[in-house]
Amino acid sequence: MKKYYFNLFIALMAVMGFTACSSDKDDYEWATVTGNQVYFSNTLPTKYDISNKENTIKVPINRVKTDEAITVNLTHTDATGFFNVPSTVSFAAGESKVDIVITYDPSAVAYDENHKDTLKIASEEYTTIYGATSYGFSAMMPSPYESLGKGVYSDTFWGYTTSVEIYQNTEQTNVFRIFGCFDPVNDGNAAEYLQITVMTPGTVLAGQTVTQEGLIYYDDTNSGYHHGTYDADILICHPYGFSSTKDMSMWSYNRVLDYQADGTPGEVQLAPFYYMDGVGGWNYSQKDGVINIIFPGYEKKDYTLGLQYVGRLTDNNDQDYAQSYITFGADLESVKYAVTEKDGDPNALYAGIVDGSVEAEEITESSSVNWPLDESGTYYLVAVGYAGGEEVAAEALTIRFKSSHEFGPSFEAVGLGTYTYTQYWEGDDEDLVISKSSEGNTYRIANWGYGVNFEFEWDPATNKCTVPEQWTGATHDSYGDVFVSDLPTYTDEATYDDFPCYYDPETQTFTFNLVYYVSAGYFGMGTETFTVQWGAPAASPRKVTKTMHVRNVTAPKKMVKTPGKANLNIQRR
Repeated sequence: MKKYYFNLFIALMAVMGFTACSSDKDDYEWATVTGNQVYFSNTLPTKYDISNKENTIKVPINRVKTDEAITVNLTHTDATGFFNVPSTVSFAAGESKVDIVITYDPSAVAYDENHKDTLKIASEEYTTIYGATSYGFSAMMPSPYESLGKGVYSDTFWGYTTSVEIYQNTEQTNVFRIFGCFDPVNDGNAAEYLQITVMTPGTVLAGQTVTQEGLIYYDDTNSGYHHGTYDADILICHPYGFSSTKDMSMWSYNRVLDYQADGTPGEVQLAPFYYMDGVGGWNYSQKDGVINIIFPGYEKKDYTLGLQYVGRLTDNNDQDYAQSYITFGADLESVKYAVTEKDGDPNALYAGIVDGSVEAEEITESSSVNWPLDESGTYYLVAVGYAGGEEVAAEALTIRFKSSHEFGPSFEAVGLGTYTYTQYWEGDDEDLVISKSSEGNTYRIANWGYGVNFEFEWDPATNKCTVPEQWTGATHDSYGDVFVSDLPTYTDEATYDDFPCYYDPETQTFTFNLVYYVSAGYFGMGTETFTVQWGAPAASPRKVTKTMHVRNVTAPKKMVKTPGKANLNIQRR
């Protein structure tokens, strides 16, 4: 109880002390406010949506004293001239609030361009210390986009695939924005989205009138990847902006691959320059499948049409045939095919197959096809794929045919195998036919590299191999045909003891020490393998699956140097 009374005593003393300090008269005198007291409300919005179909913004301005009519002078800070702001605003007697009517030119309004201004009451005799004398705001016409849903974005240059959100412009339905496409390589500077426009015939770009349906345009866009060596951001650029690809004929790899039933794209591919301002970059403008975009709701059809030249087949009547294999994608329904005359025109044959003026064979499933040929030379197998009665695929295969009557040995298929590329390409190439010459120990891997045969000598007694110089089927844009051979064939500085080519019976694997080169030097050298399934049904091979891709090596090196990888092919704007 003692403690209770003690606390109460302290509380009473505090109240008494407070009362003793009070005064009967206030020392502070309140300021007297006079005048009209004009001000901007602190509840005004800071952002306005504007339109190219309207031309005004109304900003209310207030005053406290309303007994007389007044005119208030105004100033504003917009130096661009976008806004037209009156120099005065007038209150009639009795009015406490009027609108400042700000105008702009609707034809100057563009999507996502932000315009800012600050209004200020210039007649200081009308202002008040208790209200805002200036008002800042911004105005913009937001782009009218709505989400189509989730899509898939793949970039083979960087080597990633990611989920994206795709938006369509509701007013310009051929314009799309892809959000999240740069997330896997973003270092903080990536663009928020990649905007693409599906151009229609009649569209003018860089002074050229577009004539092809489905070409794609996009602005230079920051990919989000910063190159440390060059201290520069890498941009994704449309080829129209470069001197070597400014012509419309060089834009065709940027296109819609397939449409959906509602008219929106289903699949789009881009073929850009990957460019660093003031430095240079990589030209992928003439390649398929560099950037691939799958739109929401699209089910990609497999219209793959594969052509493989197996080799020459000679029957009991000494008739030679070009033995080839045509493979169907899962959604391909039929294929019409024919072979040109010697040194014929594959484009003319294609046109004849499509318009029916050429009598073409037709198949409805993956098949081995044999075409009689009597003379050595270059021929072209042309195939056109159909689904739903429409042409959906077309391929041409170069056949460098050697007649058995002129060159003696023929080749017989003896198995199937998987070739693993590491030096010029990377990846596995499956179900390649291996054939043996009727004379000697020459073996041939069909459809190797870019669709050519790969020949080598193999001595089963010693399991040693040699690989002569031969064309890979690839032609470099700057350095010409790319060749391959084993290292000792390429240079006297290498020996088979140091760089052997051999066959391992236990694993049924050939190991080749190869070098890929042009006249200016080599691209890569090292080990590649071919694992064989002997006796597999080579006459009717399974579907060929090409998964390899060219390594990022674009400039050859001389053998006198240690092999290196030059990954920057300078392209100046």
